[in-house]
Amino acid sequence: MAQSSRTTALNRMHDAVKELSEQLGAVSQLPHESLTDLKSAVDDVRLRLWGVIMSTSAKDYQEFSESFRLRRAGEILKGILSDVEAGRLGLVHKEAAELGVVARELGRRITASHSSGA
Repeated sequence: MAQSSRTTALNRMHDAVKELSEQLGAVSQLPHESLTDLKSAVDDVRLRLWGVIMSTSAKDYQEFSESFRLRRAGEILKGILSDVEAGRLGLVHKEAAELGVVARELGRRITASHSSGA
């Protein structure tokens, strides 16, 4: 990516963060639960930005990004399991069935990757 494209991208991100900051007042009175998804998205962006800043190369960033995504997915799944065990989340929704299918396939691939020494 050319320097001018990177500068343009950085300026656009700065403007987006500024706009987000300005809009926070409009949502500040919403219940905590309504803002949880927004908080997660902001946390994800913040951590990815930290990864870019801390990385010295594209390979470092790629490794950070992969590790971050897997760690975040693990945290989310642990939270879901905890909520199911506590009775705060039912598994009757079609999304639960879809999650089960994806989780089993991901588990199969992780197990295969670790047993093959990859």
